[in-house]
Amino acid sequence: MRTGYDLELVHLTKRYGDTLAVRDLNHVFLRGSYVCLLGPSGCGKSSTLRMIAGHEDVSDGAIVLDGQDISTLAPAQRGTAMMFQNYALFPHLSVRDNVAFSLRMQGKPKAQRHARADELLELVDMTAFAERMPAQLSGGQQQRVALARALVAQPKVLLLDEPLSALDPFLRIRMRAELKKLQRALGITFIHVTHGQDEALALSRRFEELDADALVDRILLRGGR
Repeated sequence: MRTGYDLELVHLTKRYGDTLAVRDLNHVFLRGSYVCLLGPSGCGKSSTLRMIAGHEDVSDGAIVLDGQDISTLAPAQRGTAMMFQNYALFPHLSVRDNVAFSLRMQGKPKAQRHARADELLELVDMTAFAERMPAQLSGGQQQRVALARALVAQPKVLLLDEPLSALDPFLRIRMRAELKKLQRALGITFIHVTHGQDEALALSRRFEELDADALVDRILLRGGR
């Protein structure tokens, strides 16, 4: 059943010069679902994610969120947030200030942005590390900070670009469970790019598999929300 905040890709296409990276992608991501895009490197997964986030221009088609075409909007105006593979934390800012950075750019008062950042740090169990610098954190801790920073603006859709790839196998398994638990608690849509089938199966009740050239129809492997 379709609801508000559903995300729909309509004939979404991405070209890099003469190279066709994503062809005529049509799909609806239901609100509150955790969906994995599965496929090998170079198949168009990250390009799709970056188009949704607004970090890549759309060559053709539309991206519709909550009934509005957002494909021409700036990233900050879309209602989406992206967590990058390398976490992209600012090394000169504390954990709290990293999480609050987007609120600072919006001109929010310091007390307000720190209060919101502290809420998110509590959510990801990083309150005790609020004053530390990113270099003082483990890989798993940096991931939690990056996740809190992505969530601070209350997005309708969270986009995760291979967020577990930099972690060791033991921590990767632990963080899978934590991501799934967090998504259920927040009730927002998570779209997670991975090239690992085990990761997709562990995280999502539903995932899409793209072929190596991203030039065939998607194959729906599992259904449900």
